[in-house]
Amino acid sequence: MPRETAPEAKASVVALLSEGLSLRKIQERLLTLGIVISKSTVSNISHEQKRIAAGWTKPAKRLGAQNLPSSRTKPVIAKVKKAVSRQNPETQTRIAKRLGIARSTMQKILSENLQLKRRKKRKVHVLTEKQKQQRYDRGKVFISYLGMFKVRMIFTMDETWVTLDDFNVQTDFYYAGGEMEVPDDWKKKPTKRWPQKVMIAVGICWNGMSRAYCVDGKAKVDAKYFVNEILSKMVNYDIPRLYGAHAKDVILHFDNARSHTAKVTQQWLKSNEVKYVPQEHWMANSPDLSRLDYGISGIFKQIFGGRKATTVGGLSRIVKQVCSSFDLSVIRNTLQSWNPRVQKMLDTFGDHVEI
Repeated sequence: MPRETAPEAKASVVALLSEGLSLRKIQERLLTLGIVISKSTVSNISHEQKRIAAGWTKPAKRLGAQNLPSSRTKPVIAKVKKAVSRQNPETQTRIAKRLGIARSTMQKILSENLQLKRRKKRKVHVLTEKQKQQRYDRGKVFISYLGMFKVRMIFTMDETWVTLDDFNVQTDFYYAGGEMEVPDDWKKKPTKRWPQKVMIAVGICWNGMSRAYCVDGKAKVDAKYFVNEILSKMVNYDIPRLYGAHAKDVILHFDNARSHTAKVTQQWLKSNEVKYVPQEHWMANSPDLSRLDYGISGIFKQIFGGRKATTVGGLSRIVKQVCSSFDLSVIRNTLQSWNPRVQKMLDTFGDHVEI
């Protein structure tokens, strides 16, 4: 930092400048008076005097950021709190722009002053008041099927869709940096708009899982198809295999899909003397209470993600292999959690369940 010129020396330079002397002459005159000053200093003083004469004034010294007044005032903090205290708050960028503050200031207000963190919303299915009431009314009856020992005699089945995109799953990220060369293909994650898919129907019970019944995505699954290709085979082959001599004591359960509640299906169940949970006892609009949805399908997707399939035939083979060796403890844990889930739904008078 240059040393500041003494006031006496500066005053002498200003006086000599008014006489019209050159910079060198001023330097020499001051030297005879015992004042040592450089030519550049004389030049700087000369320029400063010209700027003053032109009406220019030296700006105030710029303070460091730590000395500036903070934008995080109480009124601004209160406005930010009000902006984020709603069901669907604006983005941080929009709030900051509307309040005239920096995005970084906005983030500091949220994290330091309000001690808030942004959380991602959970996805839940929408329920009307009528649907909640129906779930509540039917749930009070349905929970009687889910006692500690009764649940062991329930065979519950459902369908789910599996696509080729569920296999050969690619991650959403890659590593780069240092000396690593990253191929361009690593930076992309291709997606298919209409991937080939297969509907699989499976049943689970305390003793295990049925075979997987795979239906091509182009097939029309009506009540007749459901009875001939899925239901009859589960009743005549899978349940006897899993329960042996006690197969006749098993209670069949499925949801309210059209093919399940159709007259053809109901007549087949009655004519074959199959015990089942009647439609009026099962809660509609209840994927949160569907044992395959909350307990099995997610594990299916995890397993499929690590397997390779490029055709529908290959997909079907893998699905059947996975079902034939599925972990029995997972199935039993899923069935044991059924009663608590229904009870929680009853405690919330039919509202969505999260456990």
